[in-house]
Amino acid sequence: MSQTAEVNPDKLVELLDKIPFFQDFSSYEKKRVAGNQTAFKSYRAGAKVVKEGDTDTSFFIILSGTVSVVKQGAAIINLGTGEFFGEMAFLTNEPRQTSVVALDDSVVALQVDQELMKRLSAEIREKVKDQIIIKLIERLNKTTERLRVRM
Repeated sequence: MSQTAEVNPDKLVELLDKIPFFQDFSSYEKKRVAGNQTAFKSYRAGAKVVKEGDTDTSFFIILSGTVSVVKQGAAIINLGTGEFFGEMAFLTNEPRQTSVVALDDSVVALQVDQELMKRLSAEIREKVKDQIIIKLIERLNKTTERLRVRM
């Protein structure tokens, strides 16, 4: 179960400053994101952040802590600070293909959904989309390379 992270906006900006996802965001843009306090969630170890099969359409940027991505009960990969997940459901509105579980008591994540995107300026929305595209291309390139090695 999540709860809204009780962190003051200046502290949130400091967290965002350390996350590569936000490297191209101006100070002002980071403050605008940090101003959406209800989008920042905290999780304790064992809490499900998202559940496989659910139709929630938000994605999450990990600001601190570690999570495990799980498919049909089997752990696939662990993700840590600065990484994000859930972008496929965010982009396609299709059910979640995996579950994500907090591995420690210090997981804080920014939950980005369509409502949050509507509250952000067009410039910030474009930067969010750019970061998703960059990461998807990186993942596709890694997958392509792994396939080449197998052949």
